[in-house]
Parts: sequence; structure tokens; C-alpha cells
Amino acid sequence: MESRQSTVNTSYSQHRVRLDGAARLASLSKTQLMDSPPEEAFDRAVRLATRLLGTPVGLVSLVDGQRQFFKAQTGLPEPTATARETPLTHSFCQHVVTSDAPLTVHDAREDPLVQDNLAIRDLGVIAYLGVPLHAPDGQVLGSFCAIQSEPRDWTEAELATLTDIAAGIETEIKLRDEVVRNADLAERATAAEERFRLALHAGQVGTYDFDPRTQQTRWDQELYAIWGVATDVADVFAAVQQSIHADDLQMWEADVAASLDPDGTGQHDIEMRIYRPDSGEMRWMHAMGQASFENGIPVRLIGTVRDITAQKEAAEREKLLAHELNHRVKNLFAVVSGMISMTARNSTTPDDMATALRGRVQALSAAHALIQPAISGEQLETSQVTLQTLTAALLEPHMRGADAVTLAGPALPLEPGTASSLALVLHELATNAAKYGALSASEGKLDVTWALSDDDGAEVLTFQWGENGGPPVAAAPTAKGFGSKLIEMTVNAQMRGRLKSDWATSGVHHTLTIPFDYLQKG
Repeated sequence: MESRQSTVNTSYSQHRVRLDGAARLASLSKTQLMDSPPEEAFDRAVRLATRLLGTPVGLVSLVDGQRQFFKAQTGLPEPTATARETPLTHSFCQHVVTSDAPLTVHDAREDPLVQDNLAIRDLGVIAYLGVPLHAPDGQVLGSFCAIQSEPRDWTEAELATLTDIAAGIETEIKLRDEVVRNADLAERATAAEERFRLALHAGQVGTYDFDPRTQQTRWDQELYAIWGVATDVADVFAAVQQSIHADDLQMWEADVAASLDPDGTGQHDIEMRIYRPDSGEMRWMHAMGQASFENGIPVRLIGTVRDITAQKEAAEREKLLAHELNHRVKNLFAVVSGMISMTARNSTTPDDMATALRGRVQALSAAHALIQPAISGEQLETSQVTLQTLTAALLEPHMRGADAVTLAGPALPLEPGTASSLALVLHELATNAAKYGALSASEGKLDVTWALSDDDGAEVLTFQWGENGGPPVAAAPTAKGFGSKLIEMTVNAQMRGRLKSDWATSGVHHTLTIPFDYLQKG
């Protein structure tokens, strides 16, 4: 067989350029084989080659720009066997890389290409047969070779044997590359999933995956927490149906059915109320999803669920605020109109009327400043408000004379939140009295008293509001206006108190019973 030394004539400088090629070195680095520990798959290939070819030495040699590294070897002398690498001054394999072709050497001592190579002296390399090893992208990584310590004429059959085994090594390298690539993809997918999970958690958004064919639903952990369903519940779909508000269940069923209709858009988008199974608390949910179909049959509905209770409550507060503003403006005109009439009846000159009216409007403005936080949801800015100063400020616009309004009770300190809520109640009572009750008549009188008392072992504030001398009261009103509803809601729900009203012919009498701890803590 003709020796390869007669056909390989690449110079050393050209070796360096080829060996240092950026693309080849990047491909070599990507394999993660350089400086890696021995592995049986590569060692087995070396043992097989040396057994079939009858050589003492076999190598899987990977070549970078400075050295050759032996991923697998057999038969090398120490200390090279332990070091598993040599500089390029001892490398025949570099020529396989630069030529990207098999290299056969009959007697290295007589071969111009390698006769000065230090592997002859230090490693006893005389005859050499090597074939290139390629990366999955085609870049040559190194050489798979067999070495003899005496001259040898290599046959075509031996070259074919070495080439076939080398193909197996390349397959192993490709599989490793795929494993590394898949691991990288899996790591990236896991990282992306974690980022997505954190984003959903931060936004308090849960996800679901529903199979219409099996009626099985898969939820993420966030959705279990949002909906209040135990993670070990057997039938999530049934749990969903049972927790939806009765007034919204039919709407939800219709929306799901529409999203699973192959003639529709496949979109699921609904806002509904639920009762959390774990606490019974009513919450608003916004569910959005998209169905997919195969051959006109719905096979999947995936989407997200978000708790929108806070948004719904905010919208309701805005609606209530708008209603309250409208109510306040109407009341303000009614109160001002009543004050003008009352002031006119009790004034002797226009100047007297202007002076009295100006003072009452200013007092009304001061009272409005006290109840403004209750309307807007803000905290009172005053450092200390007592029940006496609060009541006096709110009733000041209606004090026509020394005995028209009487106040009696201890100077109980109020927390800002408590003062705001109580101011709102007292303002409503005063407005109603000025519009319809004792404060709308020249001879009307209002008596307001308060005291602390015991109620089944709990200390409470008993607040009495008594009117007489106004228009006769025929009976309790059959319908409640916004102001009356606001008073009841504030006293009963917010203050955790009780409101009792006695509609006597001489005038209405209201009794407010409020827990003392609410006055202190708000």
C-alpha cells in the first residue's frame, strides 16, 4: 500500500492556521470532550481497534491549537499515559486534522512530514495509521489512530476497519452533543417556565388546562391558591361548578360551551363570582382561555384565571362616590336653602341676614371638611378629635339660637378613621333633620346626648338623637333614601354597631349603640 507521506505536504505554518481556526475550536469546545475524564464508550473503541489491528497503541486524540488530548488511549508509556496529553511537538494527529484525511506512515524516521517529530524519540512512534474524527457540524476534531513501534505496511482493509470504528466514535460524539443540547434546551425551558411562574405569581394569575373529552382539568399551584381549592381534590371541574355563584353559573356554562363550539372563535372570556371552598368568601374571578380543535372536535381549553375582587370593589367604590357626590350636592343645596329661609325669618335687616348666613355657610364648610375623609377614604389630618368637638362642628350650621340644639356628653377622644365614619353619620342625620325634621322648623329642637354604658359585659357608646317640634311625623318612611341606607351601612357594617329609630309623632328619635373599642381603634 502506498504511504500517505508521499501525498501530505502541508507546512507547519499552515498547520497552525488550520489548527487555530475559530470555527473548529468552537466546535471542539462545544463537545466538552477536552480534559474530560475517561469514558467506557471511547475506551472500548480503542481496545477494539488495537485488538483487530494487532497494534500496541491506540488513541482517540483531540487536537486544539497548542496540544493534543487523549480522550481514550491504550499502550502509551508513562508519564504520558497518566498525563493524557502532549504538546504538538509530539503529535502526528495534527496532520490528520489539517488535511482532514487519513494519514498512513510506514516508517516515521524516513518520512519527511514527521521525521523530526519528538514522538519518535520520546514515545517510540514508528508506524502510524490515523483517520479524522468529525463533530456533528462537520468540523474535524482530531484523529482515531493505531501506532506501531516498528515499521509497518498498512493495508486497505486495516484502514477500512479503523474508519468503521471511527464512525462509531463520531456517532457517540453526536449523541453526546444531542444530550448536551437537549439538556441545555431543558434548562432553558425550565428557566423560562420559572420566569413565567414567577410572573404569574407576581400578577396573581393562575393557569388551567381542560380536556373536554375526559372532563379532566389540570391547574397550577397558583390557581389552587386563588380559587381556594385543596390540591388533593379528586374532581377539579366539579369543584369549580359547585363554587360558582348561582346567579353566574348558567352564564359560565354558556360561555364554556361557546368556546368549545368548533364554529365559534374558541375564546373563553368571563367575569364571575365564586365562593371560595376553603373559606366561603365571595370573590370575583376573570377567566380567559382559548380552545383548540382536531377534526372539528374540541380537544383542549387552556387559559388563565385572575382574582379581580379588588378591581370590582374599587369600581363599586367609584360608583358609590359618584352617587354620594350627587347626593351631597343635592343635600348641600337643600341645607343652604333651608338656612336662607330660616335666617330670613329671624333677621331684621339685610345686613343681619348676610352676617348670620355667612357664618352658617362657613360653619357648614368646616363640617364638610370633617366628613370629607369619610367620603374620599382618606384619613383625618387633625391630631385629636373628640366626640364633643365633632358633633358641635357638624351641628354648628343649624344652631339658630341658644336652645335650638343642645349637646351633652363626655369629651371622648376619637381615632381619625372613627371620626370620619361618625362624622358621615351625624352629617346625614343633621341633613335629614334640616330637610324634613326638627331643624326645618323655626320652633324645632334637637337634643343630642351620649354616654358610655355596659352591654353584656362589653363597654359601648350609646348616642341619642332626639328631634321634636318639627313637622308632624305620620309614620316611619316606607322607602329608604340613599342617606338612610348610608347611615345603616356605616353603623351596622363598618362600626359593628346597632341603629334603632323611633318615628314618634312629635319627632324621630335615633339611638346608636357602638362598641367602645371601635371608637378607640377605628
